[in-house]
Amino acid sequence: MRRLTLLLTLPALLATAQAATTEMSLTTQDGYTLSGTLTVPDGKGRHPVVILAHQFRSDRNGWAPLAAKLQARGLATLALDLRGHGASTDQAGVKVAVTGDFLPSARLVGFDQIPSDLALATSWVRKQKGINGRRVGLAGSSVGAFASLLAAPRIRPDVVLALSPAGMEAFGDRARDRMVSAATRAHTSVMAFVSMGDKEALDNTEPLKANFGANIRTFEGSRHGFDFLDAHSDVMAVFFAEYLHHPHMLRPTAAPATQPAAAAPSTATDLTPTAPTTTP
Repeated sequence: MRRLTLLLTLPALLATAQAATTEMSLTTQDGYTLSGTLTVPDGKGRHPVVILAHQFRSDRNGWAPLAAKLQARGLATLALDLRGHGASTDQAGVKVAVTGDFLPSARLVGFDQIPSDLALATSWVRKQKGINGRRVGLAGSSVGAFASLLAAPRIRPDVVLALSPAGMEAFGDRARDRMVSAATRAHTSVMAFVSMGDKEALDNTEPLKANFGANIRTFEGSRHGFDFLDAHSDVMAVFFAEYLHHPHMLRPTAAPATQPAAAAPSTATDLTPTAPTTTP
């Protein structure tokens, strides 16, 4: 199997032909109009797709460094504006947008509904021309990462990228326990990026290490969410490409019942680079 170190040397220019874009507009059960952009790379056949959920006080454009590299590897992307952000601020004709305060915004906008919004967007994108609806990945940053993990059992993605999963107070009682349980029940491979100085995100990712196929990458410092994109988007893009183009080879299955959870591998087969997972 091709190793990550080899794949990183492949030129991204192999897929620079004109991509097709479609604007998404969906209405949630509580009346929000969700907006997003679907980008399908040029080429015959159906493409796997990665659904991108940004962090608080950002929008779909925050994923641009990663989205371009995913598209260059033949993956479609659906970049969303989460409810209350970007172009997703209309609720039944009334503008309802986040402010600078997280928890009041979460209550006002209804962040606890973001997992359902992700499931709705996934149902839509699976029906679109040029999309292979059986090969889906999720990428989330901060609150978008926490919501993506919660949504995983409903969406059944092949892989989830979680950048600094945080904001659990927006998702109700026992949110961390429910998030970890959801990631486990989904039998999906998780790659997470977290800093040792980011306490909530670190505490949220620690229980995920026991999941079969989890790849938790911990760094010194206090980088959060999109801060990881500039230095690590190549690794993230290759991770998605390997899992979504070859899911029969890499998708994890549940660990044998006789095997203790603590003994399950904490890295994703040959996709783990040889460099230490803790770096300056």
